[in-house]
Amino acid sequence: MKRKLSDTHDKVSDEENDSSVELEEADDVTDDGSGSSVGESINEEDNDDLGDDKESINDVQSLVQSCPKSKKTSSRNESLEMGEPASKAAKLSKKDLYKPPTNEELNQLKETENLFHSSLFRLQITELLTEVTLKAKRRKEIDNTISILKKTITGFKEGEKHDLQDISWLKDSGISVPYEMKVSQTKGSFQFIPPVNVRITGSFLSETCIKPDIVVDLAVVMPKACFESKDFMNQRYFRKRALYLSKIALELTKCSFVDEMKFTYLHGNHLKPVLIIAVKVEGQRSIKMHVHAVPESGTFKLNRFHVEKNNVRSHWFHGMKDTDNQTETDVPTPFYNNSVLEDLLESSMSDTVEKLLTSSPSVKEGIVLLKVWLRQRELDKGFGSFNGFIITMYVCLLLSQKKLNTLMSSYQIFRNTLLKLSQTDWTEDGISMCTIKDDPNMPTMQEFHKHFDVVFVDPSGYLNICYAVNRTVFKRVCHEAKFAMKILEERGIDSFEKLFMKRVMFSSAFDHLFHINLSQDRKEQFDKLGLADRIVDYGRPKSEACISALSVILEKALGQRVHYLQFALQDRTSWNIKEKHAVKGTDDKLLCGLILNPEFAFNVLDRGPSADSSEAEEFRKFWGSKSELRRFQDGGICEAVLWLEKSSIAKKQLVCEQIVKYVLERHACIKADDVHYKAGDLHSVLRVPVAKDDQSVGTGEEEHTAVIHAYDDLCKMLRRLSDLPLTINSIQGTSPCFRYTEVFPPLPCTFRHREASHLSHGVKRFVPSDKHCPVYVHALQVICTLEGSGKWPEEYEAMKRLKVAFHIQLADAIKSEFNVPVKVGLGYVDVLKDNYVFRLILAYNREIAMLKSVRSSDGKLLMRDTDEALSLEKQTVELPRLTSTLHGLNQQHSSFSVTCRLAKRWVSAHMLADYIDEVAIELMVASLYLSPAPYNTPSSGLCGFQRFLELLSTFDWKSTPLLINLNNEFTVGDLAEVPAKFSKDRSTLPLMFISSPLDKFSSHWTKHGPSANILTRLVLLATKSLEIIRQQISFNDNPDLKQVFRPSLSIFDAVIHLHMQQLPRKSEGLDIDKTVKFGKNVEVERFPVVEFDPPRLLLNELKATFGELCLFFHDKHGGTVIGVLWKPSQLQAREFKVSHINYSKLNTDKTESSGNLMLIPNLDAVVEDFRIIGKGIISKIEVKEQETFKC
Repeated sequence: MKRKLSDTHDKVSDEENDSSVELEEADDVTDDGSGSSVGESINEEDNDDLGDDKESINDVQSLVQSCPKSKKTSSRNESLEMGEPASKAAKLSKKDLYKPPTNEELNQLKETENLFHSSLFRLQITELLTEVTLKAKRRKEIDNTISILKKTITGFKEGEKHDLQDISWLKDSGISVPYEMKVSQTKGSFQFIPPVNVRITGSFLSETCIKPDIVVDLAVVMPKACFESKDFMNQRYFRKRALYLSKIALELTKCSFVDEMKFTYLHGNHLKPVLIIAVKVEGQRSIKMHVHAVPESGTFKLNRFHVEKNNVRSHWFHGMKDTDNQTETDVPTPFYNNSVLEDLLESSMSDTVEKLLTSSPSVKEGIVLLKVWLRQRELDKGFGSFNGFIITMYVCLLLSQKKLNTLMSSYQIFRNTLLKLSQTDWTEDGISMCTIKDDPNMPTMQEFHKHFDVVFVDPSGYLNICYAVNRTVFKRVCHEAKFAMKILEERGIDSFEKLFMKRVMFSSAFDHLFHINLSQDRKEQFDKLGLADRIVDYGRPKSEACISALSVILEKALGQRVHYLQFALQDRTSWNIKEKHAVKGTDDKLLCGLILNPEFAFNVLDRGPSADSSEAEEFRKFWGSKSELRRFQDGGICEAVLWLEKSSIAKKQLVCEQIVKYVLERHACIKADDVHYKAGDLHSVLRVPVAKDDQSVGTGEEEHTAVIHAYDDLCKMLRRLSDLPLTINSIQGTSPCFRYTEVFPPLPCTFRHREASHLSHGVKRFVPSDKHCPVYVHALQVICTLEGSGKWPEEYEAMKRLKVAFHIQLADAIKSEFNVPVKVGLGYVDVLKDNYVFRLILAYNREIAMLKSVRSSDGKLLMRDTDEALSLEKQTVELPRLTSTLHGLNQQHSSFSVTCRLAKRWVSAHMLADYIDEVAIELMVASLYLSPAPYNTPSSGLCGFQRFLELLSTFDWKSTPLLINLNNEFTVGDLAEVPAKFSKDRSTLPLMFISSPLDKFSSHWTKHGPSANILTRLVLLATKSLEIIRQQISFNDNPDLKQVFRPSLSIFDAVIHLHMQQLPRKSEGLDIDKTVKFGKNVEVERFPVVEFDPPRLLLNELKATFGELCLFFHDKHGGTVIGVLWKPSQLQAREFKVSHINYSKLNTDKTESSGNLMLIPNLDAVVEDFRIIGKGIISKIEVKEQETFKC
């Protein structure tokens, strides 16, 4: 059996895409969404997505693993490229070393100073461009392959003439035409005639294609003879286009150099299939090519495709009589027309790009940077995307308008393009490349805006380049451009990584997500939206055709609640040429994301216009029965919509769900059951099954607030105390509850269990009579700092005794002045206030200095950082300051609490909470809010939790410190000093190094953990959990996200099962459904049992006794098992020594062969000891490959 958690220290530095990292477990369980645990599904190896043709944004990141650190490296590389030997290139004469800089070098230095954050940023961009662009050798190989393919295609023989509906000539080959051929009343004929030209087009021609998804676009020009006069009508052109590609595929099946052929759609447009060819010439790597069929120039007149004209007759489309001479009484078909125009004008637009970019290598590099930026944000793929062709044409427009020039650097091109993009709105004020003024047939800008969401007119004046781009995508692009400019202007962050290296996943980018399931028969929905004519225009009731109308409805309904929304782009998959073309699939489902405005998102009341205003009627029409008249505090009587009566904060956070479902059903005939909202899917993880006043407790927000109110009252009490020799200078709570990060905040301790009283040593005690463990009661820690005084003793032991006396006097004062139950413990006073237990700990500032004072052998007084002093400083100084800071952070970002609690619940669920400090988890979550780039600040727990998993799984813990800029207290100097000192002292620093302004260089909270093995385990669990969550919320209507909180027990060598009756926190368990009701209030004189946790006590004793032999794992939040893992180093046979006798036995086999007495661990006896120690708590012990020990 393979060992677990035995990865070396170096494995932690591996990236998430490093295929060498794997978690070794026993059982493989696939993720089928059926409720399996992430701990089980992580056993899978996922190596099937590393192919050459992988269309994944992660590949861009893998191409640039590191960047040059100095100019010396850069110059050395340049010398090597020139063919010089390494030794010769590195050796410079004294004259060369002190040679004054050239004009070019001075210009580069000046440009770097003015335009880049640092020389490193410029070198990183240079390295990125080197990695993502094609090398000259590979380009030459591709050119040779293209020439072979061109010669082959142009050499095809002319075919016979067939009726347009007759595809019998393809049946023997098995090739399926990649176009819907349902309407039978289609006139015309088809005859294959060899193309007049086969030419390169697209990004390969303009030298702006980027790795790893290198695709060569070939335009096969169909001769005019292939078309008849009326072929522009009723989809005849697209049918002939599809048949032409099918014929080419048929002929290429006979060619040996063709590896594979598939069909796909051009940018997801189902009217325009594309033939994908994988060509492999002997001795060269395979090349992927996209073959596009386009008509010869002049085949059709451009004005025939004016946006106001109709080219698809509704009579024909609905199966009525097809009359070419029918008068144009139908509505325009702008989408159809522009789809044809895109092919007609392909040659002229390609010439425009080539003309403007031929002599401008820096402009090409700028376009490459823009394409990488778009790809990392998933905005360049699928129907309605802002693809690379659009951004290239936009750069060409800016060049023609002199807003860019060819002398600019690639960075200047990138920056200025984003700046202009962020300042424009093509949805309201379209842009145009057309300079023609005397064509009366040309559409006007108003006509374009009438039919399209986004308008960008090509040089001819007839084509809208953005005819398929939906408004939500364009608004997202503009927002990302503004955000990128903000990142570039901030000098304190690594802008290169945020802009080019980090992938912005759709599921993690949006606060709320929801699916819209469209019915198979969408006629009713399209009619309700007023889109019946779009069906004829698009060729079928395509789901994307209604995105524009749906987005307008949602934007109006949500209003100020959201910054913006976006429908996810659906990238069409490819299919084999012999398969039926992929029309459906995800076409019935739309995924929409919302970026919330937390200031208004959770309002339960929408105030409308005044009752007597002209807008009131429109408001009532839009909201229907939901609208009602209300009088407001300012005296106004207005229309209003109330979404919730009194409800929990958790329900208020989902008010957008009610709005979305209501308006979609009212205005689009989409039933509420067909809208699957994803925002609250993890609320059940934080909800305790407790009822109060017949109402279930929410997800903890109200409980946190109740604790804070009780704490505030306690502070007022303490400050009013008069019978104390010293006043209390400051009072600061340090428990997670005061930071709003307690996974399950304490409830008032009013739970009752049957009790019996008896006298023990003269003291009346209350004990449970039903042998059930009392419900767990938190002790909320509060640090009370006393004022300084010259009467404090100088000796530490005397000071400790005086503190004990202070604790006793404090308890007496509270009891006498306020009649509040108190209990004095060793070093603390427990106070019962409002049924919450607060643990008061008195602190004195000089105590830390006393602990640091050490006498040397010669009697000198030295200051040393002892473990005891550092621990006290962390608890009484650092933690109170941090608690105050994180409390303020939660006030700014309400989702911080939920995100923190989900993160801590996840770590505990996988039984690793004992190996990483909870404050370290909170700091990691805080970094998501203080430095969210390249994302927006999260406004929901599910979104924040995904980003936590992403941070944990992708951050380079080995070579990079995690900087948490609390209150923006880090200076520019600090941001440079901390990484430099970290690199210098790396070997002595913790594996997970977290630096904040309160703790710059010591990383208090990770000094003692996690270890390399535990961190590796955390990273791999986070990777798999994130993968499951993204898959579930993106594709499943009813996702089971709890599975990422279920651990795998198969990795443990032994599993200790606990009695349910002895679990004081069993209500916090993941799958506990039994609701517990609040009991009666406790009696005043009786103090509750505080922090009594038998499983924790057992765990601590097991660790103390057997910590050298094995590791123990437990979920403190209602966990029913303790996992045991034998340490590999302790399982080896060892020589007989007195120090080795513990839990060992003689190994007779080894002793006989070696002649020396050898010891091996006596695991059976150890397991028996577990049973004896845990008598009454342990129900059974399961040992892998051994019998089950009953208790």
